[in-house]
Amino acid sequence: MKKDLLVEIGSEEIPAGYVSPAVEAFAQAVTAGLREERIEFGEVRAFATPRRLALRIADVVERQPDREREVTGPPKRVAFDGEGKPTAAAIGFAKTQGVSVDDLRTVETERGEYMAVTVIDRGKPLGGLLAEVLPRAIGSIPFPRTMRWEESGFLFARPIRWLVLLLGAEVVPLTIAGVESGRESRGHRFLHPDPVPIAEPSEYESALRRASVLVDPAERRGEIEKEIARVLSAGEGIVYDDPGLLDTVNFLVERPHALLGRFDERFLDLPDQVVITAMRSHQRYFSVVDGEGKLLPRFVAIANGPTSSEEAVREGNERVLTARLADAEFYWNEDRRLSPAERVETLGRVVWQEGMGTLLEKTERLEAIARKLAREAAPEAEESAARAARLSKTDLTSEMIRDGKEFTALQGYMGMQYARSAGEPEDVAVAIHEQYLPRFSGDKLPSTLPGAVLSLADRVDTLLGCLGAGLVPTGSQDPYGLRRQAIGILRILGEERIPLPLGRLLSIGIDAFGSRIAEPEKVVAEALQFFRGRLRGLLTEKGLPYDVVDAVLETGLDRPADLERRAEAIRDFRETESFEKLVLGFKRVVNILKGSGERKPVDPSLFREKEEEELHAALARVAGPYEDALGRGEYGKAMELLLGLRDQIDRFFDSVLVMDKEERIRENRFALLAQIAHLFRNLADLSKVVLEGERE
Repeated sequence: MKKDLLVEIGSEEIPAGYVSPAVEAFAQAVTAGLREERIEFGEVRAFATPRRLALRIADVVERQPDREREVTGPPKRVAFDGEGKPTAAAIGFAKTQGVSVDDLRTVETERGEYMAVTVIDRGKPLGGLLAEVLPRAIGSIPFPRTMRWEESGFLFARPIRWLVLLLGAEVVPLTIAGVESGRESRGHRFLHPDPVPIAEPSEYESALRRASVLVDPAERRGEIEKEIARVLSAGEGIVYDDPGLLDTVNFLVERPHALLGRFDERFLDLPDQVVITAMRSHQRYFSVVDGEGKLLPRFVAIANGPTSSEEAVREGNERVLTARLADAEFYWNEDRRLSPAERVETLGRVVWQEGMGTLLEKTERLEAIARKLAREAAPEAEESAARAARLSKTDLTSEMIRDGKEFTALQGYMGMQYARSAGEPEDVAVAIHEQYLPRFSGDKLPSTLPGAVLSLADRVDTLLGCLGAGLVPTGSQDPYGLRRQAIGILRILGEERIPLPLGRLLSIGIDAFGSRIAEPEKVVAEALQFFRGRLRGLLTEKGLPYDVVDAVLETGLDRPADLERRAEAIRDFRETESFEKLVLGFKRVVNILKGSGERKPVDPSLFREKEEEELHAALARVAGPYEDALGRGEYGKAMELLLGLRDQIDRFFDSVLVMDKEERIRENRFALLAQIAHLFRNLADLSKVVLEGERE
């Protein structure tokens, strides 16, 4: 028999940011537990609100299937005596397995003949299995923070208040954190505080909808959008696009109800992101803009259901927002009393990194790095980038950023606004903002050359400074965001607007530290290894095969975009028979050359076989066009030229004995193979490519 299963964990309000990853992890843990117990099931649907995590799993079988397994017992020579009669060993083995001696049979093993029996494990009922699977799954949910609140010490994000566990129409008994399972859920805390009985899993959503709870996050999100459209329908503007805020608000309410509020137009004199951030981060309000994206003095708040005192709620929201915007207005006016240029010296009072100096010293390094970097790769951006570097960290001393609340996230943006207010050139102001781009995976890159130069300078300084101080990320711990810094560098260099090799960037960065870094060569080596791991991840995330990525990484890390094009060319050829044979030939070359040292130039007069001459001639013909193709970045053409060598390489190995008895001949053949290896490795180390037969 198959029945639907419903599990709902009801609790006090869980923080909004916890809910979505929690219900996803819960679903994975429960389904993994059911599979482990050999329980078949159908569609899985997850539901979540601030007060509940729930799963409805269709077509769950009511018990495990029976399972046959073979159990090996004593050796045959021990189980039966010389007359073929069972010994105590055979009788004891049969009794232990619950069978008669007649059921035993002989099996052949590596150790000889042994007695064995087939045992049938009867499947356990689902109810008993859930008593093991569910507590383990619930306890494994990776909340950022958990709490204990009752005698058992069970850990959860917030105290558990009810537990629904239904298999079909029947309650499955279970106790978690002192709460016994039942069929009663809870409705909306204020609109329907009474228990909500669930007759069977299929009625879960409709029963709670009648109790003013939308348990489906997708349905609730759609309702929020409808509510926003409702209050803005009278030409009040359009909501500012903010998917992240929509995700957050979706897990703050169980029944969305929108309210339109207003604030004083004088606050529109503040930079837009200050107003938006005050509404978004502090109050979870949606900003409103006109058709051209200009901020309007309105906001949309999402309440947890309608109320009879809606006007009072609106006024309360407006009052709280006004106080926060007044704080921002005060910071904005106070901060502009000093220009960014006048703030530079105050950076000397702020430690950047223990052992790596102050923010003023970092600023001086950034200016030096930006100048050198721009001089070599973007001369037209040198002065703007250097000026932006000089002012880049001054907003960190402003009241707006030091406030320690939501405006801290506006570093860089506020630096741009303060620079504009002080009359700095626009490209300098924009570069100050763009120094932090990209901030996260998928974020936009700097749009200006000065911004790209400053972003590279800041990231390489931070990365080298932290590595020099021994602050290497371990496992998932990366408190200084060094992985993000490295990926940002690789993405900017990969864009190729700043044509600077990665190695040269690291050299410029390490020089700026002077004696601050005691072992510069070691730190640069650590940085290169660090970049290698990040670049490997970036390329494989783009769908490039890991072994092809490993092959091109052997050519060096200086040009990330170049490595991507090499990998794409190899990937495009790898499904052909010629490619496989070429790789096999190259692997033979590499294996023969292992452990060999430097080779003398090839001496054609020492050739003894025509296949040697043919291979040497083919290498000579291909070398020029091949190097030209590499120089132009035509890696597909380079691969075609290498594939043209396949037959000569195969014939060489079929007909020529490399390990000739005569040393001169043997060494000359090694030299010829070394020439092949050198040619190939200018494109990639194809010995890293894993062929079909080599896969595990």
